[in-house]
Formats: sequence, C-alpha cells, structure tokens
Amino acid sequence: MNQKIVHVLLPALFGFALLPLQSAHGQYQPEGEYADVRSQDYLRDVVALASTLGSAHALRVLCNGRNDQYWRSYMQELLGLEAPYQGRLRSSMVDAFNSAYSVEAARRNSCDQGAISAEKVYASTGERLANALVQANLPEGVRESDQGDDD
Repeated sequence: MNQKIVHVLLPALFGFALLPLQSAHGQYQPEGEYADVRSQDYLRDVVALASTLGSAHALRVLCNGRNDQYWRSYMQELLGLEAPYQGRLRSSMVDAFNSAYSVEAARRNSCDQGAISAEKVYASTGERLANALVQANLPEGVRESDQGDDD
C-alpha cells in the first residue's frame, strides 16, 4: 500500500475545531471543568469518525507494518481538537477507534487489493464525516448549501 492516498481530512478537522458549536435539543453535557454542550448528532458523527479512523489504521498497519501510524496520528489530532480532556466523549472516541481496529484486523490477514481498496473507502468516509461535522457547525449564513446564493 505504498500508493499515496490524497486526503483532506486533517484540514477539515482543523477547521471544525475553530468553529463555534451550535446548541440543539437533547444535548449532552460532558463532565468536568471543561464541560461544553454538544448535540447528539455531533457525538454520533465524531464517534463514527473515530471508528472509521480505527478501521483505516488497521488496514494501513496490515499493509505497511506497525511503524506506519498515519491514521493513528489523525486520531490523535482529532482527540486533541475535540476531546483533549478525560471524559465520556474521549473514552467513547478511543473505544470506537480501538474496537474498529480490532474488528478490521481480525477480518483480514493479508494486504491484498481488497485491503487497499477498503482503506480508500474508509478515507473517503472519514472525509465525508469530517466535512459533515464542519458543515453542521458553521453559522447559518456560511454553510455549503448557502454558498453561491449571493444574488
């Protein structure tokens, strides 16, 4: 899997971290001094992104060896941006990453074209999730669906 896969996930994550979060009905209240309010949709999507990164990491390690920490480094960035402190969100994200890694590692025992293709699918899914998180948290007038309506 020495092929380079073009990813725009990290810029999307950095952009997401700088945006204000919108409040929604049925919010989750993380514990601790650094508590903030995040919607259930946000929690679902950020945990799904962590899971996707875990799956992609398993495939990358299978094909390139344990020293390839490409997707794990994305996960570390995501944790640093979205759940830098111990709490339920961080635990959920780490559990999702580790669980997905274990499932994918158990599913495949060799790096073949299927594994290479699956990593690309996970990369695409991760990009979609990251972009959805960004779009959901942009102010109303800045969202992608509003762009191009300058008349």
